[in-house]
Amino acid sequence: MSGPGGPGAAAPAPPPAAAAPSAAGPRKGTSLWADAWKRLRKNHMAMLGLWVVVAMSLVSALAPWLVLFDPTYEENWIGAQAPGHRHPDVLTKNVLEVGQPAEVAAGQRAAGEVVFICDETVETEYRIAVRRGKVSDVQRAEGAIKLEALDASAAGDALVEVLEDGTRGPRLEGVRVEKGAPLPEAFGARGRSAVLFVRHVEGARKRVEYRATLVDGVVRALARDGAPVPRAELSGRDLLEVSADGRPQTHAHPLGTDLKGRDLLSRILYGGRISMLVGIVATVVSLLIGVVYGAVSGYAGGRTDDVLMAIVDILFAIPYMFLVILLLVNFGRDIVVLFIALGAVQWLTMARIVRGQILSLKEKEFVEAARMSGTGPAGILFRHLIPNTMGVVVVYTTLTVPAVILQESFLAFIGLSVEYQGQSLESWGALVKAGVDSLGTDGSRSWLLLWPSFAMAATLFSLNFLGDGLRDALDPKQRGRS
Repeated sequence: MSGPGGPGAAAPAPPPAAAAPSAAGPRKGTSLWADAWKRLRKNHMAMLGLWVVVAMSLVSALAPWLVLFDPTYEENWIGAQAPGHRHPDVLTKNVLEVGQPAEVAAGQRAAGEVVFICDETVETEYRIAVRRGKVSDVQRAEGAIKLEALDASAAGDALVEVLEDGTRGPRLEGVRVEKGAPLPEAFGARGRSAVLFVRHVEGARKRVEYRATLVDGVVRALARDGAPVPRAELSGRDLLEVSADGRPQTHAHPLGTDLKGRDLLSRILYGGRISMLVGIVATVVSLLIGVVYGAVSGYAGGRTDDVLMAIVDILFAIPYMFLVILLLVNFGRDIVVLFIALGAVQWLTMARIVRGQILSLKEKEFVEAARMSGTGPAGILFRHLIPNTMGVVVVYTTLTVPAVILQESFLAFIGLSVEYQGQSLESWGALVKAGVDSLGTDGSRSWLLLWPSFAMAATLFSLNFLGDGLRDALDPKQRGRS
């Protein structure tokens, strides 16, 4: 065992060793990472995982520029719609009034002419006069047209009284008001003389066209089926078609909508931002604590190492999820508290891993050379030992991120969803929980569960594939193999 490693060959080695790290170290590090990248590229599952993680991170980060809808924007008149649903681009309430700015969707305000096709209930206002307990006059308000009878007995028809304060009374169905006959009992007790204003609501709905001429977003002319009208208030629920300067105005929901009419694609992308942010930041917190703690413990050794590892063992005995729930319940569900809570329980395993690496590295020749060159303990620890554990740290990091995402999803599933400034931030876990609650008894709204679950599962699988690939690529035993 003497030969090349004998005393004669080893004696001149220490002086160059002190200078060697600055000259040869970077080349070795570069070669290590270059070889690892070559091996990683040959692992097809790891590369697939890398591309999926990068793609999911990019689309989530760029969500405000990639989707048309804010995740909180509700289109209640739509409700839950299956993937691929299209509908007119309208507001919940669209108001057109001659001489006033049009309260319509943004894409229609710059148009010169906007056409709305509605499926609306026809309501006609009438005036009923009662004299000496009998109906003396029935008159249509528009045009002051007098009638002998007002018949609302057809299926679906009803009369609704308009009260003095402008509110509407109860819906009266199957009612017929005849001139010269007593007022029907459905109207309740009335004096011997009275004047009533009622609206006849027809059961059959009618397609109506509203055509508005706009100048700089202000309504200059408005017509209903060709007849000029001063004002129109159109519900998004009743609008069938909308066109601006002859171009149809529609919105598409590739992944469908939820019960409140919110676009599921935008909610998944924004939810990915929350899940990825929680996973990455909480993992960074755990790395900062675990790497430093484990490195100090391993390098110090002796009683210090025993005490520090005993603390880790004690903390391991505490159910970590119970600790996280306690922190969130007592200090609030703010996202910063969640970062601290999850990071504070994830560093324990990292500390043990780094400690084991430091114990095997601190007796190496390059550490002895650094001591001989006058480097202090802090310099040896942070400039020499910790950098040499980065391979293992990187591998464990890729495996910690999905674990943190799963933990946050579990918290969201039990009702502890993350918040920021009092506003709930819905992550993938919260969307999965909402999907489970919205399935229905027959599972008819399955897309509300499938798409968020698929996005989260694909990301978690990809991170695990990437972590396994990095573990093999950074294995020193694999270095130099093709």
